[in-house]
Amino acid sequence: MFLTFTRGADPAHAGFGYAAFATTMTIGRLSGDAIVRRVSRTTIILVGGLLAASGLLVATLVPSVPAAMLGFALVGAGCSNIVPVLYSAIGKQTLMPESVAVPAVTTLGYAGILMGPASIGFVAHVASLPVAFLIIAVFLIGVAMSGRLLKV
Repeated sequence: MFLTFTRGADPAHAGFGYAAFATTMTIGRLSGDAIVRRVSRTTIILVGGLLAASGLLVATLVPSVPAAMLGFALVGAGCSNIVPVLYSAIGKQTLMPESVAVPAVTTLGYAGILMGPASIGFVAHVASLPVAFLIIAVFLIGVAMSGRLLKV
């Protein structure tokens, strides 16, 4: 919808935005263990969050279809290893038992899956989809900054 209505992409090609996201997400996940071995987990969260935020900023602020495609690809690459790193941190933390930590993190994840699209839709309805994307970019910067709190 963003690519067709906001960027004027041909509807037959609008699915390439999701394909760009999914491709870089898949490549990132498949190469994630090798990347994590080379850099710290906090760096993964910092760089991933900033990469994903910059992708949304490019997609939203640069008014062209190729820029939006690149932006969505950056979002996929940036987000690809944040969640796996956080899930692996559950087993390494000592603040709460794993039997409590895993359900707590899983519940938060499912809440995001359920509430995220509805929240984006609400903001898009009240303001616009680009505004909703910019708000997500701000949240992703918050995710990036929170990486320094990771203790593993």
